[in-house]
Parts: sequence; C-alpha cells; structure tokens
Amino acid sequence: MPLNQLVREVTELFPKASINALFQREIDTLLDTVTEEEARRDLIAFSQMDQVAYIDRSLRRAGFDQSELDSLVHDIAVKLLLGSFFRKWSGQPLLGRFKVAVKNAITTLAMKASKQRKRAGELPPEVPGRQSTNDELIEDFRNWLEFRYGDAALRVFDHRLAGDDVKELIGRPGLETSYKLKQAVQQIKTAAKVWAARDPVFLSRVEKLLADEKKTFEKRFGSKAAADSPS
Repeated sequence: MPLNQLVREVTELFPKASINALFQREIDTLLDTVTEEEARRDLIAFSQMDQVAYIDRSLRRAGFDQSELDSLVHDIAVKLLLGSFFRKWSGQPLLGRFKVAVKNAITTLAMKASKQRKRAGELPPEVPGRQSTNDELIEDFRNWLEFRYGDAALRVFDHRLAGDDVKELIGRPGLETSYKLKQAVQQIKTAAKVWAARDPVFLSRVEKLLADEKKTFEKRFGSKAAADSPS
C-alpha cells in the first residue's frame, strides 16, 4: 500500500506507535542499501529514537498550545515521511538531519502563527471572514483536507466554495448517498475546527459556507427536508 494511504489511515486518532513504525519502515529501506559502517550506526541510532515524542517535545518547548499538538505533530511527521527527507538522503547523518528538519519546520510554523495572530488582531470584529479570502490560505486548507479525508470531502468543499448546492453531488463516486454527503460535510467541519487553531478567522468562513448551504436547501425543499440535509 502506498505510504500516503498508510499515513492517512493511521493518523485519524494519531496512534504514536503506528507513526513511528512508518519512520522505521523508511529507515529499514535505507539500511538495506547501506554497507558503510558509520552510516549504518547512525541509521540504527535514528531507528531507536521515538520520533513522534521528539517532535511533540520540540513543539511544547517552542510554546505551542496543547490543543494544537496533535495536528502539528501530524503535519511535521507527514512532511518528513512524504517529502524529500528520506528520498534525497545521500549518506549524511540522518539523526542530526532529522533534528534540524524538525527545528526548521517548527520555526516556520511559529513565524506563520505570529503572522496569523497579527492579521487576526488587525481584523475588525464586524468582518470576521475578511482574512479568509486569502487564496493561499484556502489552497493550504484544500490540500490538507484532501490528505486528511480524501477526494470526496474536497469535492464537497470546492462545490460549496463555488456557491453551488452540494446536494447536486449525490450519486457521484464517494458520495453515492445522502449519508455519505452528510459525512463529508461533517469531515469539512471537523477539519475547519482543527485548522482554526492556526488561523482563528478561518472557521467562520467555512461555517458560513455550510450555513448558507443549509438555508439554500431549506428554501428549496422546506424545513422538514432541511432536517435531513447534510449540514
């Protein structure tokens, strides 16, 4: 099974052992190709490390809130597992490279968080959705939503973002029934709440999108049908 599918499956409730096992899988792959003794010692030392705990401790030391840790540890681990960290290894000490990569990732997160807090502080309270019009923010969320929940949730989000009625999607792959559509909408809501820890003005826009969808559905089919709507 492709690694990106494994990550998506095992991180839903963030099982620490499973994520560490994915790191071990990559290390074992490298060990199968390495004969130089010093490089093998470094890889073995890295394999004995609790990678998830190291990322978690590093985030805590950097001052990130407890409520953010699961999603941030997940994002950093995924970046390392699916990015160039293992793919572009050319024999240099991997344990030290891991620590530097984690430090750099956390520095980037801290800078983004600082900018987002500043933007949120500058936002007038009567227009909570203004910052979330930022195309880069929407694109980042789309990528994360697809990774976390798959193509069906992404298609529902894009459909609603375009101003269209999500009920039109029923019957399409992954959204064959109204129940699956409702499930996808709930996944978007859950994802937005997690994402809101990174940008406090983003959740309001997603909630408004879904609230507007409910109003549209209610207007078309009446209040009884709206009670069965996917919002």
